[in-house]
Amino acid sequence: MADIQEKQKGQGIVKPYLSFIDTNVLFKKPVSCLLAIISLLLPIAALSLFLSSGVFRMGEAKYIAASVLIILIFAFAGVFGALIWWHRRINRDDGVEWYKNFRRFIQTSGEWIATVTAIIVFFSVITLIIFLSNELHEIRRSISSSIPNIDILTAFYGIIAGFIIIIATKILLFLLDPVIWLIKQIWKLIVRIVLFFYRCVVSFSGTIEKNTSFWIGVTWILAGFAVIACLSFCYLFEGIAPVIGLTASLAFMGYLLFKRKHYDV
Repeated sequence: MADIQEKQKGQGIVKPYLSFIDTNVLFKKPVSCLLAIISLLLPIAALSLFLSSGVFRMGEAKYIAASVLIILIFAFAGVFGALIWWHRRINRDDGVEWYKNFRRFIQTSGEWIATVTAIIVFFSVITLIIFLSNELHEIRRSISSSIPNIDILTAFYGIIAGFIIIIATKILLFLLDPVIWLIKQIWKLIVRIVLFFYRCVVSFSGTIEKNTSFWIGVTWILAGFAVIACLSFCYLFEGIAPVIGLTASLAFMGYLLFKRKHYDV
């Protein structure tokens, strides 16, 4: 009885993992899964930044505490962003559904950038204000001189920036629909033009096949005129161009002589 219970407990732990592998989500949804993994790497990027700047070597508790909290903020933003990509997964090889997937990709990208920006900027600035209020001027100068200040307004600027990114994404998608519709109509027009010229060529070829003797005669007359014109150019002008033209004309006439036996004149 105990063995059965342990087996059921083991299945309860392993079964969801095996079911996840059996669904082939990583292969069916490669774009969204890859971007979700990239989102999860945000805390590693923050950690590498702090390690390269030597914050942990300073040994001051307030710097270490602020750095650890900021790394946790990046981790929270990365997990939240990964969940966004996971819940808006993009299918692969949907055929005519490619535009819907493209729209979903743009929408999810805007949502991810906006959410991650709002979370990181707001909570990171609050953390810096709480732990490093006396060193904010030096931090601002070391990060970027373009930042006006690090205060509570800057924290709310992150939320406002995220909101603006979402609105801009919505506007882009709203404008994208008529542009894609126009591209589709232009493509249909090009296809119709190509098909029209194709039908003209087929019709013209049929006309030639019905009047083979006539077109053979016309071709011979044109070849003869080309040879005479090239001979005249060779007499009037110096250079290699008339010689090349004469050679090509004679070669074309030789080709007609070679093909003449295949025609039923």
